[in-house]
Amino acid sequence: MSMPDMTAQFQAPAKQPHILVVEDDPFVREVLEIYLRGEGYRVTLARDGSEMRSVLVNDTVHLVIMDLRLPREDGFALTRHLREQHAVGIIILTTRNETVDRVVGLECGADDYVTKPFEERELLARIRSVLRRTGALADNLTVPRHHAHPAAGQKVLAFHGCTLDESAGLFRARDGAETLLTGNECRLLAHLVRCAAHVQSRESLMAAVLQKSWDPLDRSIDVLITRLRHKIEGDPKRPAIIKTIRGTGYLVTPDAGLAENAA
Repeated sequence: MSMPDMTAQFQAPAKQPHILVVEDDPFVREVLEIYLRGEGYRVTLARDGSEMRSVLVNDTVHLVIMDLRLPREDGFALTRHLREQHAVGIIILTTRNETVDRVVGLECGADDYVTKPFEERELLARIRSVLRRTGALADNLTVPRHHAHPAAGQKVLAFHGCTLDESAGLFRARDGAETLLTGNECRLLAHLVRCAAHVQSRESLMAAVLQKSWDPLDRSIDVLITRLRHKIEGDPKRPAIIKTIRGTGYLVTPDAGLAENAA
């Protein structure tokens, strides 16, 4: 199958999730295009950061599959750009056993990762999970972050004078300041809040948040905790909400005002 010079777009119903694949390997692009299109997704292909930005300016994208080894701008830099500028799900593609790449990718803001060579059914499961967490069927998901608003009628968790709108991934601090969380950050915080006062091991958090088996060398949960603390704590170095229990895991400290309501 011949590959287009820039992007390949497919007509689809307005509510069909749109996936942008950023990958410079033409064989991998073609494999992903054929497989994801066959699973009912609208697919656009980009070979580098320039083509990725062009797509985002002109179209609504729900999820980006990001290769880390790209010409000119690498996938880490592009992931940081996406997380800062767009409310979009991000799955990084990384070489098998490259733990550092997985950790740095998550630190840059990715929602999940898949290792190469990837198993198609696992990739599909990851895509569906991220799309569910990011509310991918909502319109205009790739609008700039400062334009994102929580959806009315969604459940909101209240704790420590703060709130978390899970559907919008929106954290609101005591002073009213709002911060948009990534899918995994939101999922992790919601899980810890619902289990407030009960220590959660890294193993249990890996399973509940990332749906992955525990690997002692995988620092994904620690990375997510660090990112969360920088977004929700007044002083990330002296956290008041998410505590580390040495040798065990993490917990959200009990709060008499903890409640779950409908917005």
